[in-house]
Amino acid sequence: MQIYLKERIGNPALFSGRKKEIDYFLHWIKKIERELSQSTALLSRRKTGKSAILERLYNLTFEQNGLVVPFYYEIKETSQSIFGFSKNFFLTFVYQYLAFKTRKIEYLSPSRQDTFEPALSMAREEKLDYLVEIIIAAQSLVKNKSVDALWDLAREAPRSVAANANEYVVQFIDEFQHINRYIYRDEACTSRATDLAGSYLHTAEHRNAPLLVTGSWVGWLMDDLIMQLPGRFKYEYLEDMPKDECVEMIFKYCTFEEIPITDEVAYLIARLTEGNPFYISSLIRSRYAHKDLTNEESMLKTLEFEIHDRRGGIRGTWMEYVYAALGQVNDLNAKKIVLYLCKHRDREVSRKELLEQLQLDMSDWELEKRLSALAYSDIIEYGRSNFYYRGVQDNIFDKVFRSQYADEIEEFDPQDITNEYRAMFAEAKKQYHQLSGEYNYFKGKFAEFLIINQLQYRAYKQNELYCGMMKNLPSDFRFGEYKSVWSYSAALQHRRDIQVDILAQAKHEGDYSLIGEVKNREKTRFTVEEAHQFLEKAQAIMELEPLARVTLFVFSRAGFEVETLAFFEAQAIAWSEDSRWLERDTN
Repeated sequence: MQIYLKERIGNPALFSGRKKEIDYFLHWIKKIERELSQSTALLSRRKTGKSAILERLYNLTFEQNGLVVPFYYEIKETSQSIFGFSKNFFLTFVYQYLAFKTRKIEYLSPSRQDTFEPALSMAREEKLDYLVEIIIAAQSLVKNKSVDALWDLAREAPRSVAANANEYVVQFIDEFQHINRYIYRDEACTSRATDLAGSYLHTAEHRNAPLLVTGSWVGWLMDDLIMQLPGRFKYEYLEDMPKDECVEMIFKYCTFEEIPITDEVAYLIARLTEGNPFYISSLIRSRYAHKDLTNEESMLKTLEFEIHDRRGGIRGTWMEYVYAALGQVNDLNAKKIVLYLCKHRDREVSRKELLEQLQLDMSDWELEKRLSALAYSDIIEYGRSNFYYRGVQDNIFDKVFRSQYADEIEEFDPQDITNEYRAMFAEAKKQYHQLSGEYNYFKGKFAEFLIINQLQYRAYKQNELYCGMMKNLPSDFRFGEYKSVWSYSAALQHRRDIQVDILAQAKHEGDYSLIGEVKNREKTRFTVEEAHQFLEKAQAIMELEPLARVTLFVFSRAGFEVETLAFFEAQAIAWSEDSRWLERDTN
């Protein structure tokens, strides 16, 4: 897939998992063409991958080049006037629209999106009269400082342009909760526009340009949507990733970061992080000086660093939420409430129980206000009604909060947290070896990780050695440097479930790219049926990806059936059962 809008994740290959969410929203975008999709809010806390999903959806929609035009805008967490915000919002949309229509991605550069003239010239050159008219109208409003009219025009521009062009627009608005908190009615930024979200009351209803908005402060955004935009948005909650996607992410990040890891430590990370992508990336990228992901004890120390140390990324992110909450209700009772809910996060707790168990000297009404403020800032959660509450469903937040505040409330020994994690480690390891399905899955993924590392960093340096570890290679084959080496899943908009274990894309013209299958089974040989399936997937990938020269290969630790090797010979597929591919170093 080509990248049109630069994704903040960095290397696009780092995007991991979220298959269910991407599939769901691609279908949602497709339904826009029949005006069946309702504006939707995607909710979850910070650093869980919402922006990455929006940016990937933008690029997938742009690549499809169909009737739905993508528009992405992030509302910045910085004070700005509604006049400047409106102008920027409008021009960003216009340039993104022109980029889509002309396929000139240079118009997606933010540096080009601050003046009217280039956009007006391009719109005239492309004979987009409807766009010319709206640009001229916006220019006039900017010149006359017609603030309210400019915002109305900017907000309605995606819908209006779509209607005039007989097209559709999908609006990806990132961090929508900031619209009521960082936009001001005056240039001096003294009068906040606290009801600006409400201006979307009519706009969000239109099905030819629905919105997909995100919010990292779930309480804030829910309050805005319920109070100012009732009934206008559906809600989707970004859940933690399933285990298979966690494993994919762990091994992929370790490959890119060149960090050794064992299959057991990878499993422990997947279990302890409970599928939270931010926790996974924080552990792999931790600043802890003695981090070693081939050692379980070091992994535990790394986790402790991330939770307890002021430099820990996990601790720092959670404390932003905590400080926001306690800034509204900064008293010992609030901390007691959060700590109590953390301890009992396996169930809902009533206000009556909190009053009695914590001996709170306040009325039920005062307690409800405190609890609402804590829930509003996302450090506790509502239960089945506003009479019931529960702790954040996350074992790591519990330990961050206790580490920071438990000493104020009760005697606290940090070793307690360490002991809890050791117990979780022991139970996870026990389950890992008992559940043969999970064990084999991790072993398979670990083998992919080892082979990817060898292809990425060593094979081209020791070409003769590595060619000797393969059979049936083309006569002119040499291992080259690769732009990327990773497990491959075809973009879901192709509506085909195409996955291969390894895709190594050649960096230099004339070198071979590789498409590979990896089986780390101890006894079962690679069958001819599996060979046929692999060839079919590989051929589909070669239709989708711009690969000039390609060699297909299969690694099978247990070897191959005789019929399989005959098939490989006929189809020019290379193979290997050489165990050196699964070594960390072949020197």
